Amino acid sequence: MRKSIVCTLAVAMMALCAEAQPKRATEWGYENVAPRRTEFITYSTRNLAEKGDRTAERYYINLEYRLVDAVAIESDKGTPCVQRNYEVDLPIAWRDRDVFLHTEGGAAERAVYVNGKKVGASRDDRIPSEFLISSYLGDGTTKISIVSPVEPDLRPADMVAPNPTEVLFLYSQPPVRIHDVLVRAVPDEGGKHGVLQIDVVVSSSRRTESLSVGYDIYSPEKELKYYDLREIEIPYGKTDTVHFRTNIYGAMERLWSAESPKLYDVTIYTKRGRIMTEYLNLKVGFGQTTYDGENIYRNGKPIKIAPVRYNSASTRKQTEADIKHLKAEKYNTIYVSYPQPWWFYDICDSVGVYVVEQANINTDAKGGDVSRRGSLTNNPQWLGEFLERQKAAYYRTRIHPCIIAWSLGAPSGGGYNMYKCYEWFKSVESERPVVYRDGDWNTDITLPDEH
Repeated sequence: MRKSIVCTLAVAMMALCAEAQPKRATEWGYENVAPRRTEFITYSTRNLAEKGDRTAERYYINLEYRLVDAVAIESDKGTPCVQRNYEVDLPIAWRDRDVFLHTEGGAAERAVYVNGKKVGASRDDRIPSEFLISSYLGDGTTKISIVSPVEPDLRPADMVAPNPTEVLFLYSQPPVRIHDVLVRAVPDEGGKHGVLQIDVVVSSSRRTESLSVGYDIYSPEKELKYYDLREIEIPYGKTDTVHFRTNIYGAMERLWSAESPKLYDVTIYTKRGRIMTEYLNLKVGFGQTTYDGENIYRNGKPIKIAPVRYNSASTRKQTEADIKHLKAEKYNTIYVSYPQPWWFYDICDSVGVYVVEQANINTDAKGGDVSRRGSLTNNPQWLGEFLERQKAAYYRTRIHPCIIAWSLGAPSGGGYNMYKCYEWFKSVESERPVVYRDGDWNTDITLPDEH
């Protein structure tokens, strides 16, 4: 692989959390590819979907154990980089499916190559990036390369060492597939029953086809409450949305809050003829988070926030133990410093703690300079990057009941970009407040300091 395609990478550090700052936002020529959708993978059986057991899913491959080698390379300008090479033999059952490469964590900047061809790149180490790689696949072994800058004094042996924050895997979906899902579980206008609204976005990548989309919902006591099934035809290369809406009786006695984290099971599925093609299981909490300019409310009751700053451990098991300990210590709200792994929010939903989610923005190196272009926060050339990070953080976790507010980022000074980010949030989020500790008019409320 030529040096020139590898590492113009660290010449102009694109990560907003880094101290170094490029002259312009397009210096890399890279695109962020964080998907603007709820984060999930689908499963081939209901049992696996309900368990959330990715390792047992035949359409999921963890690349951690497919690493062949790591090669130290150097850019034309002498920037040290590492090229990690993976090899995998895809099962025959994957041939007529859309194959995605999921990258997350590790280095802030990474370029992706499949069978020697550049697929794309991303520059956010806290939000997953996904690449549709079906058109890059061929017969035989698939070769995947991840290229990123490294510290100059690292040796090849050091570069091969596992990075606990890095997640790399492949998964596949049928060519007519679930692309996104949005779930709202709120009280009806009279406050007597719950209203379940489900929007399932379905896409087709290879052919026009009819598909049945259905769902069922079980109460926290595992009682079937409702189900529905509808048929839709998706034209080739298009997307369409199936809308479901129904009253769920008894939901008002089972509202979700930190004090009473009751969750319903919603399973969404697709059928082609009589053949079940995909399953997706979601944990849904009925209720509503609102604010009145001074207080945040859950289900009409003000939340007395007892906050603590916490970011996930490297494993789900340890993180769950930590969060249960924090709740036992009477903390009911977690402030995070950046977006967390997908399972972090599932834990908070099930344990019963509130979360103030925060975008991966931290440019405090020059945050106090409010002159035009004096800092990234006030440089309009960076607006696209700021907005992309807000949108990626928002869309992947918006359905979680644990999230009670959205933070625009770590304190990074005032300026144009954070004003525009606030305006975007207010255009899509009408209930939960937006906060920013360096804000003026672009913060809804002032939250208590964390312990």
